[in-house]
Amino acid sequence: MREIVNTLFQDGFRVAARAHHTLERLQRAREFLNVIVPGEDQEHMSMLLHVDADEQFLIIDELNPPRRAAMRPGEELLCLGRAGGMFVGLRCGLEGLQDWEGYGALRLRWPHALYQLQRRANYRVPVRPGDVTGLELFRRGARSLQAECLDLSASGMRLRAPAPGDFDLAGNEWIERLQFELEGQPIECAAQLRFVRVPRAAVGEAANRLVGLSLQQLSMPQQRLLQRYVQRRDRELLRDGRL
Repeated sequence: MREIVNTLFQDGFRVAARAHHTLERLQRAREFLNVIVPGEDQEHMSMLLHVDADEQFLIIDELNPPRRAAMRPGEELLCLGRAGGMFVGLRCGLEGLQDWEGYGALRLRWPHALYQLQRRANYRVPVRPGDVTGLELFRRGARSLQAECLDLSASGMRLRAPAPGDFDLAGNEWIERLQFELEGQPIECAAQLRFVRVPRAAVGEAANRLVGLSLQQLSMPQQRLLQRYVQRRDRELLRDGRL
């Protein structure tokens, strides 16, 4: 991740237009942010909780792990997230600490710079509702798990699943069989979990799992099916101005 940060936060990747749209997409995605204080080796995780374009501020979750030194207003933070399959970087100043819905949080000034990697660096597209159906993970030594596909590439998938009732998901877990239908065409393969994240849940709700996985042992027809879908969906999003 440090290599991506070192690449991304350069003038060549700096963008200015429609920053609030990108920030709102980051918030809706509920993905984790990587946060770095310039000049420090420690990396932190957080999440974008609130975007206020009128008052020009952001709220992010408190840093995990906590920073060794106390946070001071005016310090700069580099935040790295994903929106629409792209790496997005935010360069923000810290306004201060505050409570947010009963939890500790950081209030940041509106980004004075936003950076975006070229799209082909992370070629992944959000799926349309109904394009991926019947998604189920068959796990070794645990009950199968039904899930919702969020986005797709030719070799991977990001999904949302309920918390398992027996054994929780773990990074690098091998999924013996993953099955789903893509626009009515069945796909069955193996998969390996690359990450498992637990977004903050509303009070009284069970936390879902956000899971990234790589698709393994795909047949050539299945690979072509995925590639055609990703390319076509990519063109649709470009045409609609959503990427």
